[in-house]
Amino acid sequence: MNVLLHKEIFNGSVSQTDVSYLIQTIIRKKHSILLDADDMKDITWLNDSDRMIIEDSFAAASIGDPVVPDCEVIRDAANIHRAKTFDVTEAIRYVATPLEIILENGTNDSPFILAIIKSHLPYHDNIQDAYSEERIVFGNAGGCGNIEKYLQGKLHQRGDRTKFLRYFVIVDSDKRFPEQEIKKYDNLIAFLRSINIEFHILEKRCMENYLPIESYPKAPENQRWLNSFKSLNNHQRDFFNISGGFRGDVPDSKKKLISADGSNIRSLLPPEQQNFYSDVLDTNFSILSDGYPLPSFKSSFPKGYEYSTTNRTTFDSIVSHQANPDELKDIASTIHRLL
Repeated sequence: MNVLLHKEIFNGSVSQTDVSYLIQTIIRKKHSILLDADDMKDITWLNDSDRMIIEDSFAAASIGDPVVPDCEVIRDAANIHRAKTFDVTEAIRYVATPLEIILENGTNDSPFILAIIKSHLPYHDNIQDAYSEERIVFGNAGGCGNIEKYLQGKLHQRGDRTKFLRYFVIVDSDKRFPEQEIKKYDNLIAFLRSINIEFHILEKRCMENYLPIESYPKAPENQRWLNSFKSLNNHQRDFFNISGGFRGDVPDSKKKLISADGSNIRSLLPPEQQNFYSDVLDTNFSILSDGYPLPSFKSSFPKGYEYSTTNRTTFDSIVSHQANPDELKDIASTIHRLL
C-alpha cells in the first residue's frame, strides 16, 4: 500500500511522536511512503532513522513509473468518512490493519488464494510473508448470503466510516453452465460498491474447479472417476459439481425421483444443464453422477492446492481457455495492490 504523507503533518501542528510512530508503523507493515519533492525540506526535524526511511522511500518512488497513492495523510480528516484520507492518528490505525480477504469459507478456501499468491507473485517476498506475518487474514463469511451482514457489522464497528475498511471479497460464481445468469449477487455487488470494497466473482463454478487435476488428493485410488472427469471438455469441467456430482445438481423437488441405480439422473437435471453435458457418454455420466470420492471432501480437497503440482504452469493451463485467461493473475495483482 502506498501512503502519501502531506507536508502539513510535518509543520509542527501535529505531535512529532505520532508522526514518528506512523512512519515506523508504515515500514513495519511493509507499506511504502510517498512524499512530494517540495515537502522534503519539512522533514528536517525528524530523527535520523525516520528521516532516512523517508529519504529512501522517496528515492525508490522516483524510479520507474509514477506511483498512485492508496491513501493520504493530512492534518485534519475528521469530516472525511469515505475517501481514503486520514489524520495521523487515524492513519496509524489504518495502516496497521491487515488486509482481510473475505471468502465463503475462510478455512477451506484460503489454500486456493495462498496458492495463487505463491504461484503468481513469487518474487515479491513481502507478499509471500504476508500471511505468516498476519498482514493478510482470511474472513469466514459462512456463505455468500452472509457477506453483506458480515461487512455491515464491521462497518458499524468503525462508526460507519467506510474509509477504514480494508477488505477484498472473492466468491464462487455457482454457475452450472457458462450462460447461466446468477442474480443472487446483485444486492451484494451494489452494497460492496456503495462502501468501496473491491470484489471478484470467479469465472468457474467454484474454487474447487481451479485445482489442477495433477493435484487431486488420493488420485491413484480414484483413477476411474478421474478418467471420466478428464473425458469432459475444459468448459464442462469448469462448471461440474466436483463434490456432489450430477446427482448433487438434481433439483431438491426431484431428488425423490432418482432411481435406485441413478440411471435417470441425466433426465432430472435442468434442461440447460442436460444440453451442456449432452455429449457425455452414459458410462462416464454414470460414474460422474457421484462427486469425487474423497472422505471429508470440504476439508481434504483444498489440500491439493499445497502440492508442488499446483504451480504457475498448471494454473495457466487450467485457465487458458477461459474468457479471461488472466483471471488468477488479476486476483494476485489486486491482492498485491491492496496489501
